[in-house]
Amino acid sequence: MRFRISDVFLPSSEEAFSALAPDALLEGIVVSFSDAGSELRVFAVVDVVRRQSFVVPVDKMTVVAEGSESG
Repeated sequence: MRFRISDVFLPSSEEAFSALAPDALLEGIVVSFSDAGSELRVFAVVDVVRRQSFVVPVDKMTVVAEGSESG
């Protein structure tokens, strides 16, 4: 999955990667989903290469084909 650091819900984008610009793109693997009240699977828990997990709104993520080049 690919998402912008500014779309990270938890931890706050300021805490996540203060050295990266808010529009920086990260890629990772969805490891689980989380609900928001009665809405199911609104957030995805994503493991990124830096071995840190983020909670990201599902509608803010883009599917990336396995083995694709980022750029």
